[in-house]
Amino acid sequence: MSTTDASLAARADMITLGERMTFEELYAEQYRSMLRLAHALVDTREQAEEVVQDSFAAIYERFDRLDHPTAYLRTTVVNGCRRVLRRRMLLRRQPTPPGEDGSLGYNHVVDAIKRLPHKQRSMIVLRYDLQLTDAEIAATLGIPIGTVKSTLHRALAALRKELPDAR
Repeated sequence: MSTTDASLAARADMITLGERMTFEELYAEQYRSMLRLAHALVDTREQAEEVVQDSFAAIYERFDRLDHPTAYLRTTVVNGCRRVLRRRMLLRRQPTPPGEDGSLGYNHVVDAIKRLPHKQRSMIVLRYDLQLTDAEIAATLGIPIGTVKSTLHRALAALRKELPDAR
């Protein structure tokens, strides 16, 4: 998450006396971030756009009653991605070879992350793309913090095994 995204996220959740973010402001400030999150989880831009649009539509009616609209939106996007992935029966498992010079390419790392089980992949994206803390990941996914820690540990171990040249 860039500094701008972090400041926008902080602004989105900040509610001061007499000031509250409008739905339009939330949309303008969070759409790209939520699209990146969804795209990282579901692999295709079209499905990611659909999940994000559905998520914004879902919170529109209850927006005025939400204390933390950005957190609620993030949870809605993650859950929407879960639904999309549950419907999928087959996953692509074709690795991209390292670059010709022997270095580890970006696509190779992305492919290795995509081959992780969904739960591990979700947590890697939430941790390293959105830079959420263990507590924020636990709250977003509705799971205990210990589960977050152990799943991230297993995911990183799997990536180290898959990408031995990454060190």
